[in-house]
Amino acid sequence: MAKRPWKRRSLRCPTWNYASRGWYFLTLVTYQRTHLFGHIIDGTMILNDFGNIIMSEWEASRALRPHMHFDTIMVMPDHVHMLVYMKHNMVYVPDVSLRVRARLPKSISSFVAQFKATCTRTIRHTHNDTTPVWQRDYDDQRPRNKRHVHNVRRYIRDNPRNAPPTLFYNRAYQSSP
Repeated sequence: MAKRPWKRRSLRCPTWNYASRGWYFLTLVTYQRTHLFGHIIDGTMILNDFGNIIMSEWEASRALRPHMHFDTIMVMPDHVHMLVYMKHNMVYVPDVSLRVRARLPKSISSFVAQFKATCTRTIRHTHNDTTPVWQRDYDDQRPRNKRHVHNVRRYIRDNPRNAPPTLFYNRAYQSSP
């Protein structure tokens, strides 16, 4: 495989320990913003099979990751919003001999990587579909106080209702002439 002349920059803050205690508002976006997970009708998100796989993995994650609190999720046609809380500070001593920054176990990045991989694998296995599911990265914000956490919860919950009506119109559900 040829070496790439460029290196993608990470969206992660290089000085932040993503295994540390606190709230994380995460947004995962589908590949090329394809509407994979359902559609919105009258301000309500209607999940399709792929969207239900996302919700099933969210529920499975609760049992698999006792070090995290899974607060709020909203699956939209082309992205997923999540609000999670890391319950404990995970302390890791970085291995300076590694030239590549390793993903920390029990961190937000390891959760997102496993979540995306499991959802993709399930979609491909159950639907014999090789369509790319996710964009490479994810967006994260750190709500700093209770008011900010409350605002993020409200934003996630109201997201389908506040989406522009034409933005997530799915032609697959258009009635035939």
